[in-house]
Amino acid sequence: MALGIWTTYAAAIAVAALQLGADPEAGRAQPETPLAPGSPAALIQQHDCWSAEAPRDMSGRLPGHAIVASGATPRYVGSDLTGKALDQVFAGDDHDLVVYAFCR
Repeated sequence: MALGIWTTYAAAIAVAALQLGADPEAGRAQPETPLAPGSPAALIQQHDCWSAEAPRDMSGRLPGHAIVASGATPRYVGSDLTGKALDQVFAGDDHDLVVYAFCR
């Protein structure tokens, strides 16, 4: 009899949790959401860039590339715009860029 009550109670809790939108898989590793192609995050990942502290192997070296936008579309750029991105971030110069990251 007691087992039947506990089974009914557990079933009621499970139904209530589903109705409230609880995820029965909560706590398990969820698949990573794919990055939008061409997004800053996708470009950063694709080109092994950084947006915070530079990696140790770049200590004392200038990045050769960057992820920037001078309009609506972010892009991976070479040394010409990377120099301007560095000036904008570290010297305060305004080159009308949105600087997302620096790359090797």
